[in-house]
Amino acid sequence: MKQSQRIVKNAIFGIASSVIGGVLYLATILIIARAVSVTEFGKYSFVLAFAIFVNNIADSGLPRMLIREISRDHEQLVPLVGAGASLIWVISGAMCLLVTIIVLFLHVGTDLKLSILGMSVATMATFHAAGYSAALRAFEDNELNYLGFVLHKVLLLGLVFAMIKLHFGLLGFVVAHLVSNLLLWNFYHIVVTRLYARIPLLFDVSIWKSLLSAALPMGGGAMLRQLALQLDILVLTWMTNLTAVGLFSGPYRISMSLRVIPQTLSLPLFPLYSRTAHLSRARFTEAYQWSTKFFALISYPIAVFFLAWSRPILQLALGPKYLPAIPAMQLLGLGIIPFFLSTLFQYLFAALDQQKRFLASTVVASILRLLLLVALIPPLGFVGPAAAFLFAETAIVAIWMVQLARLDVSAKLTDVLWRPLAAGIAMALVLFSARDATLMWQLGAAALALVVYTIVLLALKTFSVEEVRHAREGLAFFPPLVASWTKKLKRDS
Repeated sequence: MKQSQRIVKNAIFGIASSVIGGVLYLATILIIARAVSVTEFGKYSFVLAFAIFVNNIADSGLPRMLIREISRDHEQLVPLVGAGASLIWVISGAMCLLVTIIVLFLHVGTDLKLSILGMSVATMATFHAAGYSAALRAFEDNELNYLGFVLHKVLLLGLVFAMIKLHFGLLGFVVAHLVSNLLLWNFYHIVVTRLYARIPLLFDVSIWKSLLSAALPMGGGAMLRQLALQLDILVLTWMTNLTAVGLFSGPYRISMSLRVIPQTLSLPLFPLYSRTAHLSRARFTEAYQWSTKFFALISYPIAVFFLAWSRPILQLALGPKYLPAIPAMQLLGLGIIPFFLSTLFQYLFAALDQQKRFLASTVVASILRLLLLVALIPPLGFVGPAAAFLFAETAIVAIWMVQLARLDVSAKLTDVLWRPLAAGIAMALVLFSARDATLMWQLGAAALALVVYTIVLLALKTFSVEEVRHAREGLAFFPPLVASWTKKLKRDS
């Protein structure tokens, strides 16, 4: 299978899984938000944000480095994943002990303490799952990785629904996350074992050191990025109250449920970045420009819908009690554009072996975000974190692009972004004209807006001849995919 075909295959499966998984996760969040009070939803958001932060610290960039090293040499699969799995056990055990100590000193209720501890254990299970899914990503068998992702979201939705019916409350939601995450870990372990090789735990200190030395700078930057996404809620909780947290969390969780789209689509590009970065700087730059353009293209329509239709989206998704959050929803929508672009850069810097540069620039941007939160929350309340999100995401993308330009890797930003921007403005005009219409007219306007967006892109000649040629070549991935899986299944039988 050609590289363009692998990219298109992974992109199509990634988009499908992102849409399905994103809808399922969004449905999960909305079910919880509608089933409990705003204050209880604020508690759930705080517990989830805390646990995700813990998982990001534990992650330390290790799965990403496993992907990079396995991509370079497939023969190292067993020692790398075996040593990685044992290292993950050590790290996750230490993190669970640390969380237990921290929880003892928190001035919150017992139910909240137990929920924090349980949710932290649940997120550690996803850390273990990531260690095995790294092998699937490195071999670019992403369809199996996406299958696990979707099944996980289906199971989580079902378990959350059951917990609501059983009136188990916050602790029930924690159990739902724990069970679904454990089953995801088991799924990836079974698939890797059956498809590639048995992976015994390997306690190899030399491999641990090698992985950690490469992973820690990248992990530090990635951790700060994930912390920034949770920092909004944590700081808002500290400076205001749980009702304000709940109002902000409604539109914030809706917008963040869409993060699976750029995250799912960016990670399959990592093997390509890793190979081209060391073989041809020109090819690497070309891949960078193409991916930047593609992520801009998919982010603009989403941002426009959030900006133009924030009221009907909140009304339909969360109900009238969340309508005061419309300004936050609109700012979060605009922030989706730089947020989508930002997901590419950790892989770009890792491929160039510039993890320390990525970490340093991320530290600067994280400090800026914290300062913005402290400055904007007092005058703007729960709208302050949304404004901080927009400004900080724009700033970090600009910083990273300048850093890459200093490494002779230019995005040609003006050429890449102005055409999608023009198409997005045309789309916004259509949506704004129908935002107060009836539901049928709104649905028609949404379809028309997407058509207008596409027409403007084509009229402005957004896609080059070479991009069209690669797209056509990549779309012919299905016969090679069938042949590849037929060969694998025959080998395993």
